[in-house]
Amino acid sequence: MSPSLYSYSPLPMMSCLRESNLRDSRLWLVFLLCLLVVGLLVSLIIFAVKANSKGCKDGLRAQQECQNQTDHLQHQLTVAQEVLQRTKAQYTVCNQTVENLRDSLEMEKTQSQKQLKKLQGEIKRLNQKLQEASEEAERLRKEFRRTTVNSGSFSCSSSSSLLFIAVVVLGLNALLT
Repeated sequence: MSPSLYSYSPLPMMSCLRESNLRDSRLWLVFLLCLLVVGLLVSLIIFAVKANSKGCKDGLRAQQECQNQTDHLQHQLTVAQEVLQRTKAQYTVCNQTVENLRDSLEMEKTQSQKQLKKLQGEIKRLNQKLQEASEEAERLRKEFRRTTVNSGSFSCSSSSSLLFIAVVVLGLNALLT
């Protein structure tokens, strides 16, 4: 047998197949895109319905109220912190004032104690002088009595000296009390 000649052209057949595959691929691609668009459209409709639902609106309203309340509380917190800072500053000033007053009081107390000791010393000295003056007056009185008893009369000068001593004793006594 001899080879027979067939009119066989492999190239046009391949191009048909490719064309057909290409067409099928495009159809599938268009079909998938349509499905994707329909799916997105359905999802968008469901989202819109849910977003406009009463529950979603109530939730949004509750969120806004919560945000408003949070803002209000934040403002109150800020004001309270400012008041706290001012109060701390006043507290510091008051503590410093108390410390200064305490130091001044201690100084005054020390000075008062010194002055008290000085005055007590002065009182002791004056009491001693009074005691001495009183003893001197007593001695002079006894001497005057002796003189009066011995002489029977007293002179004007001894009477005035006795009066002077009595006035001095009474004056010192008045100063000390």
